[in-house]
Parts: sequence; C-alpha cells; structure tokens
Amino acid sequence: MSTPPTKALAVRPGHASQVPELVVAPSPEAPSLSELFTFMRDAESRFASLRMRLVDRTLGADGERVEYHEVWLRHPGQAKVVTRFDELAAHGASRVWVSDGTTVRIYDSRSRTASARPVRNRVRGATDPSLPTFGQVHPVQTELPMESLPNTFIHPNGLCRNVLATADLSLLGTTRLNGREIYLLRADHPRTTKILIDRPDHDLEVGVDRFTGIVMLLIERVGEQVTRHAEVTALEPDAPIADAAFVLHVPEDAHTIF
Repeated sequence: MSTPPTKALAVRPGHASQVPELVVAPSPEAPSLSELFTFMRDAESRFASLRMRLVDRTLGADGERVEYHEVWLRHPGQAKVVTRFDELAAHGASRVWVSDGTTVRIYDSRSRTASARPVRNRVRGATDPSLPTFGQVHPVQTELPMESLPNTFIHPNGLCRNVLATADLSLLGTTRLNGREIYLLRADHPRTTKILIDRPDHDLEVGVDRFTGIVMLLIERVGEQVTRHAEVTALEPDAPIADAAFVLHVPEDAHTIF
C-alpha cells in the first residue's frame, strides 16, 4: 500500500513563510549568546528544502548503540525521516515517519506496524509574544518527529531555551565539520529532567552551522566518558526533492494500529 504525494497543502497556522530576524550569521569573532540563540531559533527559515544525514552514537550500560537518520524536508509541512538501527542492520530494521503537514504516517519494520494520525495541535496561546521568552513555543513551518534528534537539530530553539540557557555556557570559537564552518559551544552542567545525568561533571559540546543555524554536532560527556556523539554527516539546504520522496510504502501484511 502506498500513500500518494500531496500536490497542494493547506497551510496550517504557523506554516506561513517566515523571515529570520538575523539574516546574516553573527560575527565569528565574538557573537553574543543572545544573538546566537536568535540565529539558531530561525534556522528552518533559511531554506525552502533540506536533505540531512545524521549519525547518533550513544553509550549505555548495554554498550554502544548507533542510529542513522535520513531527513527530507520541504516547506511548508512536508517531511520524511527514516531511522535505521545498527544493532538490527542485518534485518534491515527501520522506522519511517512521513508528514504532509496535516497527517503523520508511520511504518516500523521491526514490528511490521503502520499508523496514520493527525498532526498534533500546539497548545493554544503558547506562541503569544506577551509571554516571557522561556515560556513561548516558537512556531515551525514544517513539523518533525517530536523529541527526536532531527527535530532538535533543525528546530534548536528548545535546546537553546531548555538546556543551553541553563548551563555555564562559553563560545569556544569556530571550526570546520564535514566541509561546513560551525560555531562550537561548551555547556557545563546544564540542567536536565533526566536525573541520572544531573551531575556537576556533565557537559555538552554543540556545533552550530554558520550558514543555517542548524545544530551539526552534539557531544555529551559525564566526567571523561563520552556518552553521546551525534553528528550531521551530510547537509544540503535547498536540495531538489522529488514528490516521490514523501511517499510511504507499507507492505500489505503490515498491521495498522491507531
């Protein structure tokens, strides 16, 4: 069963074309953190389409795990995220998430299940500009899987507001990563809701693309141990993307769940 591509999208609230507050990246010598956060907040408004490949390595009690994320995005509303799992690579295990801005469709080959659900509505009033900055939800043009690494990297406002802003933060300068120039930030002992790593020797390094504001690198350490290394290995702003990229192919014997 295939889901046909959407030819015309109804523009939902928050999907209107947005103009970044900072069109040009802050000076590489000494940008203020406020400028940098504003630049990152508007990352997705600097391209009409995007292809991205992301490798996420995490270390836990059961050893290292690797996930590979492929992202196709076209404003407004069209997105596809394919996640592959290294420990199940021999079985071709993957999870495919597709949205046309109105409906989210998912197929998980591990459980052979498929689902189709409306895009989750934002809390009414959460984008009110009269709210304090830390209490506002920044509207996005194209939704991605909530609480996922691709969403964090492409829509980094939550990372800035909820994690980086709570840390002892310093700008280490600029460097290059996979052919792109990035700002490199260090965040010492940021607050987190995950109590297990709420420790004084917990720190993050974050790399931010100087052209788009997208997060390119996230390294998490506890003491001297790297517990997470997530890196964008390919980034193509304004990449040409065919309609077929947003088609979800689901096997006929898949179980549909709600």
